[in-house]
This record gives sequence, C-alpha cells and structure tokens, in this order.
Amino acid sequence: MQKNITPPRPGLLVFGDGTFWRGNLFGTTNKNAALGEAVFQTAMSGYQEVLTDPSYRGQIVCFTYPSFGNYGTNPEDMESDRIWLSGIVVRDLCPLLSNYRATKPVADFLADYGVLGISGIDTRAVVRRIREGGAQNVGIFAADGTPIAELAKKVADHPPMEGCNLVHDLDPSAANAFVAQYLEQKKISPSQLIPIAVLDFGIKYNILRSLIAQGFYPRVFAGDQPLTTQNFHADDYAGFFFSNGPGDPAAVSHGRANVRALLQTGKPCLGICLGHQLIALALGAKTYKLKFGHHGANQPVKADYRRNVIITSQNHGFAVDQESLRRVVPGARFESNANDQSAEGFRIADERMKVLSVQYHPEAAPGPRDAEVIFREFRSFFA
Repeated sequence: MQKNITPPRPGLLVFGDGTFWRGNLFGTTNKNAALGEAVFQTAMSGYQEVLTDPSYRGQIVCFTYPSFGNYGTNPEDMESDRIWLSGIVVRDLCPLLSNYRATKPVADFLADYGVLGISGIDTRAVVRRIREGGAQNVGIFAADGTPIAELAKKVADHPPMEGCNLVHDLDPSAANAFVAQYLEQKKISPSQLIPIAVLDFGIKYNILRSLIAQGFYPRVFAGDQPLTTQNFHADDYAGFFFSNGPGDPAAVSHGRANVRALLQTGKPCLGICLGHQLIALALGAKTYKLKFGHHGANQPVKADYRRNVIITSQNHGFAVDQESLRRVVPGARFESNANDQSAEGFRIADERMKVLSVQYHPEAAPGPRDAEVIFREFRSFFA
C-alpha cells in the first residue's frame, strides 16, 4: 500500500532589502507569513528548549546545525508552556524520529502553537548575511506569487527590536504551577526551602529546577507589573531573583523600578540575562544593541574572581555597556566575554548589598553545565 505523502508547500525567506531564498514551509497551515528579528543559533542540539525559551519572543531563529528535528519533541524538554519565537529557518528537516522519548515531530509541534518554519534554506548564507549586515528583520512567506518587492516592504516596515517591551504582558501562573507540580513530584515541602521572590521576564523551567535544587522555594511574580498590584511583600522573602527575557531592557520601565526597589533592601539578589541588564540599568549603567547578538551554547566567559574560563549558553541581542558598569559599581568583581570582551556579569558582596548578576544562562538547557556554579554562589549569600 502506498503511503500518502503531503506535497511540499513552497515558501520564501525574505530580507528587507529584497534578498531572498526559496524553500518549503512546515509547521502551522493557519498562517502564510511570519515576521521577526533574524538571529542564528549555533547549538548542535536542544532545539525544543530553544523553541520554548521565552527569550526568543519576536525573533525568527536560523539553526546552523544542518539536520533539524531528528529526535522529535517530548513533554519533558519544555522550557515554558508554549513556543514563543515567531518562526524558524533550517537546512534539512528530518522526517524520521530517532529517539525513544519522542512523542511528536517538530512540524506537528510547531503546528500546535501556530508557528511557521521554512526548510531547504542555505543556512550558511543566511548566517553570513546576519553577521555582515547585523541585526535586522526577516520574513517567512508562502510563495503565492506576491512580488518580492512587496514582501520586502512588509519586512522593512516591521518594528525593530530596539524600544520593544516584550515582557509587559507575561502571566506568572504557568511558572508557579510548574513549581508546585515539581515540588509534589520530588516530594519536597516548601517549608523545607528558603523563600525567594522571582520576577518573571520570561523565565525558563530549568531555572526554577536549579533554584529548587539549591534549596530555594521560588514564588513567581510578573516582572514588569508594579509589585504593589500583585499582593507582594518584600519582607516575606529572604532574597530575590530576576529572570531572563526578550526585547530591549531599556523599554522595561516597571521592571527596572521593581529591580531597583528590591536591590535597595540589601537582601541577596541574582539576575540572569535580561534580569542582569535590568540590574545594571537600575544601578545607573547603560545598555546597547549588539551587532548580531550571542545565541548559542559555546560562549567563553572569563571571571576575574574565579580565575578561570567557563563555556556558557547564551541568548541575547542587547548587552550592558562595560565602561558605564564599572563606573557605577567600582568595587565589583567583573566577568567578560573572551571573544568580544563584552560585559558578562559582576558580583557585589559587601555591607550594602549582595548581588550576583550574569548575562549568560547558568541553567543551560541547552548547553554546557560549567556555569551551574552561579546557583551555588548565590546560595552562599544565605549562609
């Protein structure tokens, strides 16, 4: 018996200047276009974690590893309750699943969340285009005969990432439900743990797991909504955590005010990615847009106080200005990127405040585990 084969859906990947590639669409059939900021992700595995990382909201991700989808998707590898990115670009979409944990192909997984992908693209050429041209928007379109110039204008007219607040509408209920379920599964009582408040700007589930593993009970609040509207009382918590997230940190005004207020309590604070940038802004430093960002699992970071280099997982298009950071926290211990010397973090531990702030992702998922030391260092603040 001959198996029915779904015919390919011709598609286009279009940049704002009219540069385009032809490929085949996959994922949702309910939309014929996707727009977003073009970024490339260099990790060789962990694509489901990337798909469900809220930090990719508003972006179209080009995966550099040529084979995509070969181990499918499964419920255990979710890093949030949904897919957040706008679309994906891949070279070869693998039709066969070769992992016993797989429950669904990538194409079906994208379709469940209304996300569009395009395959058959020369991803090396796309990466070169982003590296040379810097951060820019791109569009995935159905090849329905619409002139390329018309599609390119739609891409060019799409708002840039600068000035975009992509965290103002986040609901922390899914993260709190995950914490409750995880504690029940592990048979851990919250009364055994140190209570900390988590400001959610797009948190990943593995961050919550990592905090619990260090003995913390994380209670999650919406990061960019005034804490006075959320039944929040700082006295109820021994410390504070500021999560990763998407968009321009300078546009997250309520979040910056929340972070500033909690820093002033003098209680231990840890910030990751967007949380790190908001700490820096709250202290008076500046942020800026990187040319094409850091998106991958192999970024080397030097810490002057650890006297070593760790390989880290990263996903960010903005960075803290290193010079302004050193001016506002002159007594801090700093970290920097070994490739481009951009700011990667700092540590303050004195009578005024205890702050640990890093640009990279110590929870990985995906990526190496070198940076897990950050959670242990944060735990040491409570000794």
